[in-house]
Amino acid sequence: MAIFGSADIGMDLGTSVLHIVVKGKGVVFSESACVAFERETRSVISAGDEAKGMMGRTPRNIDVERPFREPHIRSFDLASKMVNSYLKDVMKKWRVSRPRLFLALPCGLTPTERQTVMEMMVDAGVRSVVPVDESVTSAIGAKLRIDQPYGRMNVDIGGARTGISVFSMGNQAKWRIDAFGGDRMDAAIMDYMRRKHNLIIGENSAEMLKINLGAARPFEPQLQEEIYGRSLVSGLPRGVMVNSDDITEALQQPIHEFVNVLHRFIEQTPPELASDIFDAGIMLSGGSARLYGLEELLAEQMGMPVYVADEPELTVARGLAELISNPDAYEKINLGSPYKEDEVSD
Repeated sequence: MAIFGSADIGMDLGTSVLHIVVKGKGVVFSESACVAFERETRSVISAGDEAKGMMGRTPRNIDVERPFREPHIRSFDLASKMVNSYLKDVMKKWRVSRPRLFLALPCGLTPTERQTVMEMMVDAGVRSVVPVDESVTSAIGAKLRIDQPYGRMNVDIGGARTGISVFSMGNQAKWRIDAFGGDRMDAAIMDYMRRKHNLIIGENSAEMLKINLGAARPFEPQLQEEIYGRSLVSGLPRGVMVNSDDITEALQQPIHEFVNVLHRFIEQTPPELASDIFDAGIMLSGGSARLYGLEELLAEQMGMPVYVADEPELTVARGLAELISNPDAYEKINLGSPYKEDEVSD
């Protein structure tokens, strides 16, 4: 049954995938945060999963970008066109008129970028925008009780970066942003293929290898897959057989650096909160938390329990769905910005 009139919706403005949730319906939209556009006119040709599939395959006059990939927004005009299209499609399909939007903002935005993104949403047709810290919504979606007087730790491993947060009494007691994420793992695989096999592969191919063969510790039994790219020697297309041990080796450096980051983070956490974390463990969320063996490796290296949230790639979206369905239940949680004082309206 369609929703009539005004309603609350939520948007997870992820660096890799953009999710939209509708009150009472859950996640109704998931597409890659990619835009294909004509270079000179900057007119959008395609967006979403279709645009992502065009990466590395476009003619010279067409580019493909992920506007939210970097710590700062690469292109506001492309981001605006992409978001405008997505929001209007959802509002039309679900017959939602001028909704209030709960917006999980990417980490690392400047105040000016943050304000511009919120105004972008109002221009797309929403009634008002409530900005929410994506680390908070991720923790809520991972079903952590962050409103209690004890420490709980959530590590949201996304596409472009990882948000590390310790919560207590509804607030982020300590947090940091790290460059570890799916993109960094993809880059490590591309570099490994270049060094070991003299083969240049694209981002989509590297991501496929990460998903199919990637692991923090060796697979048993070993897996393998053939991958095609351009030979550094001949300059011609060439295929090589890659096994899971290759990709595990390729990922060792970024994973090792990430483990060190987590060690330093907990070392700098107040002792009482660190004690709570040692007892309760660390929750992993975000799509890259699915990497095979990462949970076990971190538990071994950190000396404490580590868990992966159910459907970790959807924790932010599920957190937004919780907020818009029952906002009174989260009144004691600092969402990052007060509802009224920080609300942008037309």
